[in-house]
Amino acid sequence: MYYWYSGMMLHHVWDSPFNYKGADFTYWLYHFTGLPSLILHSETSALVFSFVLISVFVLNVIWVNQRFLSIIAGLLLLIYQIQFNMKIGYHAHHLFGFQFALLPFYFSKKNFYPSLVLARILACLAYFFAGFFKLYHGAWLYADSYANVLKNQHAAYDYFIQGDLRWTLSHYIQAHPVIGLALFVSAMLLQLIFVLGLFTRRLDVLLALSILLFHVMDWLLMNLGIFMSMTVLMWLLLYREQKAVKVQ
Repeated sequence: MYYWYSGMMLHHVWDSPFNYKGADFTYWLYHFTGLPSLILHSETSALVFSFVLISVFVLNVIWVNQRFLSIIAGLLLLIYQIQFNMKIGYHAHHLFGFQFALLPFYFSKKNFYPSLVLARILACLAYFFAGFFKLYHGAWLYADSYANVLKNQHAAYDYFIQGDLRWTLSHYIQAHPVIGLALFVSAMLLQLIFVLGLFTRRLDVLLALSILLFHVMDWLLMNLGIFMSMTVLMWLLLYREQKAVKVQ
């Protein structure tokens, strides 16, 4: 419903002139299925898809033990994400948190916990590599790099929303780029520490709090609306298998 409110459902972008596919074979495979022309045939067909997507998720919450609903919900979510990216013209990653969080619910009770462990590993790898490529590309070597990112990210604020908290923080950091660099390095380190999650579960509470802190900063400073779809990953780190106690 948040994405509907934010104008990010397929019926909001169905007539976009973009048809991004890039070098990712996933987009090309999806294109060759013919689904894009079916789902986005008209605003009505796109609206129907939006209703079906939300309805399946509501039903999945009500009947959480029904694996087929979880699988359908995950498949529809994947179609939505690929199709949405194609119509906005670039690869947005705002929903992969939901994809990982849903993974354990695709399997039987016997395989629930092993699949959860797999999803947790994938989440740790995703955050670690996000931090690693920040480190590798070297933006942290330039004091004004993050200040310039904020200047570009919030250009519209200078015209439409001057004076609010995010605008004030952005301009303060632009005037004090060293503070921006410190925030950027802090965010990079929060992502890099996820490599520890590949070797031990003792730090899972710390890693879960790192997800929360990272995306609070991300939302406050960058106004990136992926807070909900990423913080849901915390449950993969906090969940513990309930082992039966044998009674003598």
